[in-house]
Amino acid sequence: MFTILDRYILREVVPVLLVSALLYVAVFLFGFFYVGSRWLDGTPLLKVLTWLGYHVPGVLVQVLPMAVVSAVVIPFGRMATEGAVLATQAGGVSLVRLLRPVLLVGFLLAGFSLYLSESVVPESNARVRGYWYDELTTPGHGLIRLRGKTVPLGNGVELFFSGYDWAHRAMKDVRLQLWKGRQVTVIFADRGVYQGRDLKLTGYRIYTVDYAAIDGLLSADDAQLPARLQQVFKNVSVPRNEEASTTIKVGLSRDEALANFADPLAADTLSLSEAWRRYTDPDLAPKDRTDAGLAFHSKLALPLANVVLVLISLPFAVYYGRSPGLSMGMSVMIAVGYYLVFLLARSMGGLGMLPPALAAWLANLLFAFVGWRLIRR
Repeated sequence: MFTILDRYILREVVPVLLVSALLYVAVFLFGFFYVGSRWLDGTPLLKVLTWLGYHVPGVLVQVLPMAVVSAVVIPFGRMATEGAVLATQAGGVSLVRLLRPVLLVGFLLAGFSLYLSESVVPESNARVRGYWYDELTTPGHGLIRLRGKTVPLGNGVELFFSGYDWAHRAMKDVRLQLWKGRQVTVIFADRGVYQGRDLKLTGYRIYTVDYAAIDGLLSADDAQLPARLQQVFKNVSVPRNEEASTTIKVGLSRDEALANFADPLAADTLSLSEAWRRYTDPDLAPKDRTDAGLAFHSKLALPLANVVLVLISLPFAVYYGRSPGLSMGMSVMIAVGYYLVFLLARSMGGLGMLPPALAAWLANLLFAFVGWRLIRR
């Protein structure tokens, strides 16, 4: 049940939170625009704004903890300067009680960030790369960036194509392969076109070869040879019509393939649940398990920073927020300090100096401990 005090605090905090979040998002988007501006000459403004819009969900997850710091330090610093905090304490209201509405906001933002990380950010991050190549820099021809590369498409399918048909926006000389143990199915096609998460292949030939059965050919006599050969070549499918087509379902969409393999600056397209499945994969190599652990725990720890930073921001605002300028500087210092510790700990985790879980959560644990000690002081 909200009291008058809770509503008063929320009226002070929420506007600053919204303005701060908008400001930080605008700063990040300007950075993306500035970095990409050299390739955007002559691009319609609407397309540029659309591309920037796809960045917003991922940016929000990153900047909401920073906005929370400003939303606590600036209003509570002003209230402390005007004597409002001292008046509430004189009336028997502790700092812990003042935390209640702000902690509620922090938990709501943490839940919102987790939702974005699971359901929105992976697709929007993939679309950032897909839109960049397919609409801005090489309109309609982004797949040419993957020419000559072996690209894992999920569902055990690997794609390779050596040419590109500019007129039809299609891949040329396509090869798909799927291994199951020592058996491989290889599909060759003259052209391939993406249709959602499907690949339409034209002029295809399908061959399934069981390499394990090749050993049986060594001991086969003339009578056994035809049957043994049939065991090796499980399937051969060559349509009579050279323009025949087939559709293969793959695990990655066009945008996801571009996002993951078009260049070394690929955005993170893993959802929280996918990061967990990767982390718990029993067949991962030790280094890959470390990276997967860092990714999964970081996707949990960063949203919960919205709660942790409330704990440390409130005492700093009350004790040291003497002026608006000082409060603003302090909020930037706390946010930058948190991210420095977060990234440093992650680096140590990647080097094996800390367990992945501790590396991802260290900043939260440290700032929560310091904040709670200051509150209880």
